[in-house]
Amino acid sequence: MSPASPPRLSDVRSFWERHPVAAAAIPHPTGSPEYFRCYDELREANESPEFSARLHEYAGFTGRAVLDVGSGNGYVLERYARCGARTVGVDLTSAGASLCRRRFALAGLQGSFVQASAESLPFPATIFDAVCSMGVIHHTPRPERAFAELRRVLRPSGRLILMLYHRDSILYRLRFPAMKLLRGWSIARQVDEVDGSGNPKGDVYSAGEIRTALEGFTEVETWAGLLQRWMLPPPLHRLVPARLLRPLERRFGWFLYVKARRS
Repeated sequence: MSPASPPRLSDVRSFWERHPVAAAAIPHPTGSPEYFRCYDELREANESPEFSARLHEYAGFTGRAVLDVGSGNGYVLERYARCGARTVGVDLTSAGASLCRRRFALAGLQGSFVQASAESLPFPATIFDAVCSMGVIHHTPRPERAFAELRRVLRPSGRLILMLYHRDSILYRLRFPAMKLLRGWSIARQVDEVDGSGNPKGDVYSAGEIRTALEGFTEVETWAGLLQRWMLPPPLHRLVPARLLRPLERRFGWFLYVKARRS
């Protein structure tokens, strides 16, 4: 694929098959109990269990149907399942679907997991009470199709919960331009490779762009999160204390959180 070529779904799938989420940072066999424990600790260092519970409203979906689009290794769906939800996971890769099944088997939980694309979900319309997709849509070659699919499978008044990369973050607005000047790295390449060298597709969204993309949704709420020292441009990333960044997270963090309801 030449640098000018648009990414293909097959390229995205191939990358994530080789690089399951966070696996490179975990010093345990992928799919082992130790792997899942380590992953959970890494994730909860960025998103506390209390924050995750508020964001996903786990306890509010007991007995209801929940879909995770891009279910990764099943972290979010495990928590829905523990609260009694009927859980379904979709992942673009066979590796992701297998990891979800393994997590649920280790936990003694029931769930359904399929390999499919966010751009073409293999479900009838209006069957889920909640749909979440965390850190996934910005890797999709045709995100407009994915947004339409999320709406299609949600029931009226169903809950949508998203996380995407944030255009108006300090990382995108300050560090990436600085690294372009210092190292010659294009901003597009830096976005792509947040998740690893060779990742063929990454993107960023502003709150306004998300509101435009979510036509057919109401009660759209957006806010940012995750602002760490390494996200500052040099030399500020070594000089600014972490405590000074915390008040700025909700506006300038790298994660853009979204909650909405299907109209």
